[in-house]
Amino acid sequence: MSIQILDCTLRDGGYVNDWRFGRKTIASILDKLEQANIDIIECGFLTRMVKEQECSLFHSVADVEAVLPKRERSSMYVAMIAIGEKELHPSELAPYDGKSIQGIRLTFHKREIQQAIEWAQIIMEKGYQVFMQPVGTVFYSDIELLQLVEKINALHPYAFYIVDTLGSMYRNEVSHRFYLIDENMHPDILLGFHGHNNMQLAFSNAQVLGKIQTKRTLILDSSVYGMGRGAGNLPTELITQYINKKIQSRYDVTMVMDIYDEYIAAIRKEYEWGYTMPYHIAASHVCHPSYAAYLINKQTLTMKDIERIIQSIPEEYKVLYDRELIEQLYSQFQSKKIDDTASVREIEGLIQGRKVLLLAPGKTLVSHGQTIRDFIERERPYVISVNFVDGGYPADACFVSNHKRMDILGQENRPLKGTRILLTSNIPNPGWEDYLYVDYDRYTNTDPMISDNAGLMLLKLLQRCGALEVFLAGFDGFQEDQENYYSEELYFQVNTNDIEEKRGRIQKQLKEMSRTMKLYFLTPSLYQGEEAYV
Repeated sequence: MSIQILDCTLRDGGYVNDWRFGRKTIASILDKLEQANIDIIECGFLTRMVKEQECSLFHSVADVEAVLPKRERSSMYVAMIAIGEKELHPSELAPYDGKSIQGIRLTFHKREIQQAIEWAQIIMEKGYQVFMQPVGTVFYSDIELLQLVEKINALHPYAFYIVDTLGSMYRNEVSHRFYLIDENMHPDILLGFHGHNNMQLAFSNAQVLGKIQTKRTLILDSSVYGMGRGAGNLPTELITQYINKKIQSRYDVTMVMDIYDEYIAAIRKEYEWGYTMPYHIAASHVCHPSYAAYLINKQTLTMKDIERIIQSIPEEYKVLYDRELIEQLYSQFQSKKIDDTASVREIEGLIQGRKVLLLAPGKTLVSHGQTIRDFIERERPYVISVNFVDGGYPADACFVSNHKRMDILGQENRPLKGTRILLTSNIPNPGWEDYLYVDYDRYTNTDPMISDNAGLMLLKLLQRCGALEVFLAGFDGFQEDQENYYSEELYFQVNTNDIEEKRGRIQKQLKEMSRTMKLYFLTPSLYQGEEAYV
């Protein structure tokens, strides 16, 4: 396989600084990339929306020619026309004369395929090499991709691309598409890969493709220091150094580093790009990174909040960024969050100066019932039951975080008069008196397997309320092939495959909490392990 590098710093990197590199900087970067022996260099966009001469946005190929290196050029120079974004109709292009760019990169969405084919034909008739780049290749089924390849064979452009627009493709997904295209596309057409770094996979995916045995030439897109919108791109300095070391020494990486030192480092101080957790979240849910960028910029959300909002994006809106939609989803999400400061303050007053006893519905509530009752009579603790109420235990409060448990309590019509109900904000208003709402999200934890475990949520709430000493009863821990609840009415189906794993994770969370709040097991528990949480 022959590998070529296409540097797109001035085009894709321009999303970071609004393409305002400065005319002298643009010319210098192009010159240094030429000296670095980069195979293909992208100069910017060809567009009607030219802002000023200092930007890498060009109205014509003559405008591009003015910034190209004056020395003898061996690199191929290209620019991009993006259908639907800053586009320039190909009829406005001057015919190719050998003085300016040699190629046009044409990017298009699935709904624009026919338009792209027609535009590509016009561009080719004017003498330019055409690079066909379907946005979001991951959204094409195998059949749709093969149908597109059939159209590409009929068109016979210079190159066709796999475009990982959302940075969401793992190596098997990339290689699967490569083999599918390679097997069915005319051998003279080059195959390119444009990877984004949302999940830190751009470099590894490039290496995977570089090792595939094929006679076809592969083009790998990159940018200096990975400069690009959101999580950025494959760094030019990494991939060129890798090729020098592992395949063939042909790039001057020091010239790429000069570009970083002289120009990109200063931009990096002012603007941020590269891998972040929100961009990872967007990619893992196959969503446009601009959704994550919008939510990051709000600076009011945790990573968990961002993930929940991104998860709510409808399938048909994931690939194309919709600003109005994300604003609406953000507003809806925020309206569900609550400020529970007043509730926390009230709970602080209720437990102040008292020991706190939490009752979970394990079987030891029956087997060690007398121990529990003796403790209550002797210590007069503030008693809180977890997702259940029972007349046999005089609870001061009941903590409810489970919607199903809440439905059961509602059917029982509040069997305990005078018990304060503590509800997490995911529970609908029951229309009862004497209840307090606390914020659901604030008391979940980061472990997805046990994030909403009610006992852990209540302990986290008590931590915030200043509790220093908590006693636990009925926190038995699930055991396989046994009745785990003290009452059959409380039984819920559990996944027995996860019991041991969940138990270990809950134990880990309890151990972490014990560093700031003393925990005493009043009844036997599998969560105790080798240590007592005191």
